[in-house]
Amino acid sequence: MNRRSDGGQHPVRGRLLRGLVALGLTTALLAGSTAPTGGIRSTAAAATTAHAAPVSTAAFELVSPTTKRPLQWPACRPIAYAINPAGMPKGMDAVIKRVMAGVQQQTGARFRYAGSTKRTFGAQSRPTVPTIVFAFTGKTKAYGHRFAYPGEIGMGGPVGAWYMSGDGRRYEAITSGRVLLSTAFAGKRTGAGATWQSLIRHEVGHALNLAHRSSRTAVMNPMLTSKAPSRFTSTEVAALKRVLQRKGCDYAAWSRL
Repeated sequence: MNRRSDGGQHPVRGRLLRGLVALGLTTALLAGSTAPTGGIRSTAAAATTAHAAPVSTAAFELVSPTTKRPLQWPACRPIAYAINPAGMPKGMDAVIKRVMAGVQQQTGARFRYAGSTKRTFGAQSRPTVPTIVFAFTGKTKAYGHRFAYPGEIGMGGPVGAWYMSGDGRRYEAITSGRVLLSTAFAGKRTGAGATWQSLIRHEVGHALNLAHRSSRTAVMNPMLTSKAPSRFTSTEVAALKRVLQRKGCDYAAWSRL
């Protein structure tokens, strides 16, 4: 009888992600399971028709099942972001760039615009470099969510993966982020309050691995209202810095995820 011995030579891989079904779950799950992607709702025009999304009891969307720490983006180099222009309202690329410049200013991490992409919100393959993808939808139902204004107008989240080397060392990190924005939203483009800029900032928070927060002064509050702030709070910035690894990044290990 022939037997094959692993002999410490065969790595094992897996994926961690936020899925596409509902809001509110906070633990990281293996790929193939269904877990929510963070979303945001608008109360504009008819507050009684929009109900608050469940608020997370954790600070982060993806947490390592082994270390119990939030998964991190390798951020020693600039993190790329790309825009799928299909259905994009005119001028929205400039709003996205403004939001990313603001995140860079608040966190110290660097972001670079990587141009347009055909990659969709539901893409499963790993990008060649850590990347946040922005996409738009005019549909009332997409990826298991119903979009409306007032109602749910956006969602976002991180995708992570882990790698176990043959000698038992484990490497895990966020591989990409994704943002989906409903073109049903009719807010102003820029500024604080119920604007596109506020909506995009919230979903970028999810893509970077922040969960919902109950504070009404927080960007990550799940309700988009006239009170929405123009910047992440100091608490949110501290959380962002925890998920943006700016020293000791192992890009060779990341490329094996």
